[in-house]
Parts: sequence; structure tokens; C-alpha cells
Amino acid sequence: MKRFLILAVALMIALPNFAQKLSKEEKAAQIKALNETAIKAIEENDWAIVPTSYIDSDGIDNQLTDNGIFISYEKTAFFAQGARVCGDSRTLVAEVKDFDKKIDKKGNLKMSFNVQGRYIQGKYQITMRAASGNIADVIFTPTSGTVRKFQGPIVPSKVAGFYKKSSPM
Repeated sequence: MKRFLILAVALMIALPNFAQKLSKEEKAAQIKALNETAIKAIEENDWAIVPTSYIDSDGIDNQLTDNGIFISYEKTAFFAQGARVCGDSRTLVAEVKDFDKKIDKKGNLKMSFNVQGRYIQGKYQITMRAASGNIADVIFTPTSGTVRKFQGPIVPSKVAGFYKKSSPM
């Protein structure tokens, strides 16, 4: 009886874990769908990145959970908010110049553009590997100040879930 009870408990614990495992094909399909959604959002000039991590000046990767830190490109205006992505806690608005986007045969994206606004000026470089779905590595090089590196998913701006402060500058 004890063996049966132990076996029953083990099965109750193990079965949900087996049921939740995705096959390699299902994982690949999910990653491909995330990548395609990100590329479509970029092509429509309506995307956002809410960083999940940043690299500090010591080279240490730190996690972020604040939805008040983001960059977004919404049709004609670029917005950045948070010291980790632009060096300022206010919502900054800028004009995008020299936008360059390349997607290779494997689906890897390389994008760079300059931003120019009242309180923000510099260059953003964004790299998204197809194998990582929609996760992008971002480097912001301001015309003066500290280079900022962060990582996060590229998603359509309407589903990004960021908190944009009022009165962008």
C-alpha cells in the first residue's frame, strides 16, 4: 500500500511537468512568431522595448522590472524614459534621423538610428537575433555622457505595457 501511495504522489507531481513541456517544434514556432511580430512592428514604425536587464559601468548584468523605463518609436516620434535607457527620468521625445535597418537571410535584425531632441541626442544600435525571438540588445551612445547597454523584447507599442509620464519634453 505504501508503494502505491508513493507512486501515486510521484505521478501527481511528475505528470503536470511532462504536460507543460513543449516540443522542439512548438518552441521553434513560438520563437519564430515572436520574431515575426517584432519585425512587423518595426516595419510599421510602431514598437517599444521595455528593458528586462541592463549592463552597468562595471560590466555587471542587472535585472529590471520597472515598466516606467522604456524606449518606443510611435509612427513619427521617438520616446525614451528612464535613466537606464537615456540618462534622464523624464519622458523625452526626439526626432529619428538616419534610420538604417537590415535583416539578413537568417532573420537577424540590425538597426541603428540617431535621435535628436531637446534633452536627448545620440545613436541607438539595436541587434535582434532570430534565434532569440524578439529579445534585442540595445546600445545607446549619447553625444555626451555615458554609453548605456540594455536588453529587452521588441513588441508593438500598444501591447508593451509601459508607463509613459505626461508632458514629454
